[in-house]
Amino acid sequence: MYSQFFKLNIKDISRGLIVAILAVVLGAIQNALGEHGLDVAAYDWGSILDLAVTAAVAYLGKNLLSTEDGKVLGSIG
Repeated sequence: MYSQFFKLNIKDISRGLIVAILAVVLGAIQNALGEHGLDVAAYDWGSILDLAVTAAVAYLGKNLLSTEDGKVLGSIG
Protein backbone atom coordinates (compact mmCIF):
# COMPACT_ATOMS: atom_id res chain seq x y z
CA MET A 1 0.00 0.00 0.00
CA TYR A 2 2.71 2.50 0.96
CA SER A 3 6.13 2.92 -0.60
CA GLN A 4 9.26 1.87 1.24
CA PHE A 5 11.14 4.11 3.65
CA PHE A 6 13.11 6.78 1.69
CA LYS A 7 11.53 5.71 -1.61
CA LEU A 8 8.64 7.11 -3.65
CA ASN A 9 6.51 5.17 -6.09
CA ILE A 10 4.30 6.39 -8.93
CA LYS A 11 1.23 6.47 -6.68
CA ASP A 12 3.03 8.85 -4.31
CA ILE A 13 3.92 11.18 -7.15
CA SER A 14 0.44 11.09 -8.70
CA ARG A 15 -1.17 11.77 -5.32
CA GLY A 16 1.28 14.61 -4.77
CA LEU A 17 0.16 16.14 -8.06
CA ILE A 18 -3.47 15.76 -7.00
CA VAL A 19 -2.68 17.56 -3.73
CA ALA A 20 -1.00 20.34 -5.74
CA ILE A 21 -3.99 20.71 -8.06
CA LEU A 22 -6.41 20.79 -5.13
CA ALA A 23 -4.26 23.44 -3.45
CA VAL A 24 -4.42 25.59 -6.59
CA VAL A 25 -8.18 25.20 -6.90
CA LEU A 26 -8.84 25.86 -3.22
CA GLY A 27 -6.39 28.78 -3.21
CA ALA A 28 -8.15 30.32 -6.21
CA ILE A 29 -11.55 29.87 -4.59
CA GLN A 30 -10.31 31.40 -1.35
CA ASN A 31 -8.86 34.32 -3.28
CA ALA A 32 -12.12 34.71 -5.24
CA LEU A 33 -14.23 34.77 -2.11
CA GLY A 34 -11.80 37.12 -0.40
CA GLU A 35 -10.64 40.43 -1.69
CA HIS A 36 -10.99 40.24 -5.50
CA GLY A 37 -14.44 38.82 -6.10
CA LEU A 38 -14.64 37.12 -9.49
CA ASP A 39 -11.90 39.19 -11.17
CA VAL A 40 -9.58 36.34 -12.19
CA ALA A 41 -6.97 38.76 -13.54
CA ALA A 42 -6.52 40.26 -10.06
CA TYR A 43 -5.66 36.95 -8.39
CA ASP A 44 -2.17 36.54 -7.00
CA TRP A 45 -1.35 33.48 -9.12
CA GLY A 46 2.25 33.41 -7.94
CA SER A 47 1.11 33.00 -4.36
CA ILE A 48 -1.44 30.34 -5.31
CA LEU A 49 1.16 28.34 -7.27
CA ASP A 50 3.63 28.67 -4.38
CA LEU A 51 0.99 27.14 -2.13
CA ALA A 52 0.50 24.28 -4.60
CA VAL A 53 4.21 23.53 -4.82
CA THR A 54 4.54 23.70 -1.03
CA ALA A 55 1.61 21.31 -0.56
CA ALA A 56 2.98 18.84 -3.12
CA VAL A 57 6.51 18.91 -1.66
CA ALA A 58 5.13 18.48 1.87
CA TYR A 59 3.05 15.49 0.78
CA LEU A 60 5.94 13.88 -1.07
CA GLY A 61 8.25 14.58 1.88
CA LYS A 62 5.82 12.87 4.23
CA ASN A 63 5.64 9.86 1.91
CA LEU A 64 9.41 9.79 1.53
CA LEU A 65 9.80 9.60 5.31
CA SER A 66 7.02 7.03 5.80
CA THR A 67 7.51 3.29 6.14
CA GLU A 68 5.54 0.63 4.28
CA ASP A 69 2.96 0.48 7.09
CA GLY A 70 2.42 4.27 7.05
CA LYS A 71 4.47 5.28 10.07
CA VAL A 72 6.39 8.52 9.64
CA LEU A 73 10.10 8.15 10.52
CA GLY A 74 9.36 4.54 11.43
CA SER A 75 7.51 5.27 14.67
CA ILE A 76 4.97 8.13 14.39
CA GLY A 77 1.44 7.12 13.46
